[in-house]
Amino acid sequence: MKDKTKLIVRIAAPAFAGLVVLYLIIGYFYSKGFPCCTWVNGVYCTGKSVEQVNSELCSKFDYKGITIKDQNGATLFVSAKDMDFNIDYTDALKEFIKNQNALSWGIYIFKGLAGQVEPNITCDEKKLAKIVGDWEIFVPQDTLDVSIVKNDKGYELKNELLSVPNKDNIIKAVDVAALNAAADIDLTAKDYKDCYGPIKPNATQQEVIDLYSKIEPIINCNITYIFGSKKIPLKDGTASKFLLTNEEMKEGTEDYEYDNPGRGRYIAGSSEVGLSDVRNLQGFVVTQNGDPLISEARIYDFFYKMVKAGYTADALERYKNGEDVEIMVPKNNRAGNPKIFDNVAEYNYLKKVFTSGAGNQKIDEKKDDKKEENKDETGEEVRELTNENKVDCINAKNDLGSTYIEVDVSNQHLYYYVDGVVSIETDVVTGDMSKGHGTPSGYYKAYDKQREKTLRGDDYETLVHYWMRLNNAGIGIHDAYWKHEFGGDIYLHNGSHGCINCPPDMAELLWNNVKSKTPVIVYYR
Repeated sequence: MKDKTKLIVRIAAPAFAGLVVLYLIIGYFYSKGFPCCTWVNGVYCTGKSVEQVNSELCSKFDYKGITIKDQNGATLFVSAKDMDFNIDYTDALKEFIKNQNALSWGIYIFKGLAGQVEPNITCDEKKLAKIVGDWEIFVPQDTLDVSIVKNDKGYELKNELLSVPNKDNIIKAVDVAALNAAADIDLTAKDYKDCYGPIKPNATQQEVIDLYSKIEPIINCNITYIFGSKKIPLKDGTASKFLLTNEEMKEGTEDYEYDNPGRGRYIAGSSEVGLSDVRNLQGFVVTQNGDPLISEARIYDFFYKMVKAGYTADALERYKNGEDVEIMVPKNNRAGNPKIFDNVAEYNYLKKVFTSGAGNQKIDEKKDDKKEENKDETGEEVRELTNENKVDCINAKNDLGSTYIEVDVSNQHLYYYVDGVVSIETDVVTGDMSKGHGTPSGYYKAYDKQREKTLRGDDYETLVHYWMRLNNAGIGIHDAYWKHEFGGDIYLHNGSHGCINCPPDMAELLWNNVKSKTPVIVYYR
């Protein structure tokens, strides 16, 4: 038994020693190159030289070049060829081999060996700098300017000096990106904020910047007007029309077909001025101090046109001609004034606004100004020109319809429309203007129709045969059998206590035809 064991040992020992020597020889072989079953960047490397693997890896690296995007949207493509872009894995592959244990090849047979290496990237930085430096975004600084341009929101400042491309910093950024094989670089990203910066304006440019700083709060006046169902903010081109331009001054556009109290008067800074000592700056008429001129005539015209647009008679006429209009009528107005708001008061208020801060702050007003102001959640001042307590605003189509009564106080005439056609019309006598009894204007609905109604007041008690009430203050439409004439100017000195007096036969006709809740609109011209 011992002899057999010795025999096995004599045979196995040399065999094992031979295997060890063979393993070491193979390990030594692999120490000069890639171990067996080695993959680098997806390329099988065993049995190949560094040069061969480098060639295969370079052929897989498909880099066409870099696209550069400017903050204004301009783009520039620099091809890999134009900048002599080159990659090489030689050093990285040698380092990879150096870091492997050649004697671990036996393990690699079963587990394999995979790795990733990065190439050494180079390019001709001078060529790259030349290509980028010739990009059209780089213009001589003396060609950059500052100007005020007109748009649909009024005016805006076009300042080309605020964000000027920095050539050196952009070239450096592109160089770094290219050496990282980046396919593109977006210079609008925050990482590249030092690629753009402002440059100092010259004296002329600074004057334009200062002018716009005075124009901007004017054209964005912090006031919004409520006009019926509309909101009219003093911005988006509205207030910009108040500014006087040099072209307009030459054309003489300050002429009006009515007596405009603002004509020839202008606001500059906090003062009222004329045109005796002004100059042209960027197309605007300005003072020697550079303050733009605001035309008081245009401010007045703004409110004048608005108040005219709200005249009840004009709106009714448009409605009869087929327009879908909003009709506004002063509520409970007995004085005969057709205006739905005080345009003169608004004109004076806005003048104060411009002379004390160009619309950035609200002006303190006395309680008796009869205006209702408030501020919305944004801090903007809201002025209700047609406050619901003072003006009836109605949608003609919905609130009047095609069957309604129209009382034209100024012409002392009443119309009853049925399906859009005058069915009954008559001269009337309304409230006595000389005694302050003018018939109150407004939008009503006829109700409380009665026969043989006794009307009572402080100094009268009168029986009428046909009665239709308009409001709770005792105003209505009724017959006036004691009067022998109607229409004309009787109402100025010999009118009623406020009711609408009709000839007896017409009052009867109306009473028999007008249904309860029929809309009634009473207005002055």
